[in-house]
Amino acid sequence: MNIIVPQIGWKNVWRNQTRSLVVIVAVMLGIFGGTMATGIMQGWIAQRIHDVIHLETSHVQIHHPEFQFNEEIMLKINNYPLVASLLDTMPQVEGWSPRVKIFVMAQSNWAATGFMLKGITPSQEKKVSEIDEKMVEGSFLEDEYKIPSIVLGSKTAQNLKLLNYQATAEKMLALDSLEIPKEVTSKIKALNTKRYRNEYDFRLELQRMLSKKDFEAYGNILVDHFSFYRMGVNIVLTMQTLDGEMITPVFKVRGIYKTSNSNFDGTNAFVDREQLSALLQVDANHVNEIAIIASNAESGIEVSEKLESYQTSNQVMSWKTISPEIAMYTEFANLIGYIYVLIILLALAFGIINTMLMSVLERVKELGMLMAIGMNKKRVFYMIMFESVFLTLTGALAGLVFSGTILHITSKTGISFGMWAEGFEAIGFSAVVYPIMTATNYLIILILVVFTGIISSVWPARKALKLNPSEALRTE
Repeated sequence: MNIIVPQIGWKNVWRNQTRSLVVIVAVMLGIFGGTMATGIMQGWIAQRIHDVIHLETSHVQIHHPEFQFNEEIMLKINNYPLVASLLDTMPQVEGWSPRVKIFVMAQSNWAATGFMLKGITPSQEKKVSEIDEKMVEGSFLEDEYKIPSIVLGSKTAQNLKLLNYQATAEKMLALDSLEIPKEVTSKIKALNTKRYRNEYDFRLELQRMLSKKDFEAYGNILVDHFSFYRMGVNIVLTMQTLDGEMITPVFKVRGIYKTSNSNFDGTNAFVDREQLSALLQVDANHVNEIAIIASNAESGIEVSEKLESYQTSNQVMSWKTISPEIAMYTEFANLIGYIYVLIILLALAFGIINTMLMSVLERVKELGMLMAIGMNKKRVFYMIMFESVFLTLTGALAGLVFSGTILHITSKTGISFGMWAEGFEAIGFSAVVYPIMTATNYLIILILVVFTGIISSVWPARKALKLNPSEALRTE
């Protein structure tokens, strides 16, 4: 093979420009779709992994050996002072937080629900968890109050009917700041100041005042705008002390947090550890869980293995053990994306094969002449293979440039799937995704494209190699 063969292949691509452009556009759209889907999926998985580690599990957890099977208050960590001193000496540990955990029943003036109550030390918890950055109302456990304070998840607040909807005068004035046409906002000026204790009733009121088209377009925005949490109200918690005594302390709601996982928001609440320990009549060394954050995920595994080697009579679990599905996401995220792109390319390959077969059948006499003047079968094969690869590669490069531009923009602005937010949050995924594609991802997709081009050339090339030069020259 010399340099002439690729040049001939490139020129042959453009002999029938319309047909080639159809294939190129098809490949471009296929690559664009595959790349966008891969980037969105990787963005979602990266967000989920980050949220699981920094909001729910941390890199490592330490418990009493039986705590995972029976989360009882009496199952405390063995030799807590020793474990604490070990953690303070490990350079990979960026932060650790001791927690007292107990399941409680909570009752507001309007409803009741159950959840896991976590007693934390706010300054240490901030080093392992980003809950304090997820506050949507009120503040985290930072100030001192006479009445013990509690921070609830948004789902728990809904269950206790602390999320209300009301068209206050202040919110009515702020309507102009929303990106809603004035003819729509003018229709809801007549909203009364009645307080709605659930979203369903408030939506019914909006539906009554707006047309179906306006409600579908702006209903969610208006529901969010008029919603608010009742802060500072008292809720009564029912729990059992270490001695088996039932107590009903009162906590004041100081803050509401909201993560991308509504299930987590509905099952976890936070109070000060010292106050909870005093209520439960346990000492300062009574800790049910230690959450640890390392410098990165791999360091978290090393910390877990090192702590296990110390044999502190406790159960040490890394994030891979606590959430095996997250470990699986990490290992298969890229592979699933490449499989998706490969499936698209294989589907496109049938179109490329068809185009190349038509090209070969239209040039039977020309191919016979080339072979008659000395072009051997190997060069004929390479010429058709280059033609197929160039055809596929041109569409792929256009698709990668197009998708790369869109991905670069959306990786900063995010792509909102707000319409399905409730469904996504129910399974722990955010409704706003920031796509991620690395240089390695693009390189592997290009390799898959070249591979597809080569595979697509085999059948047309085999057809050309079967030609008899003397018979081909007599073809009209």
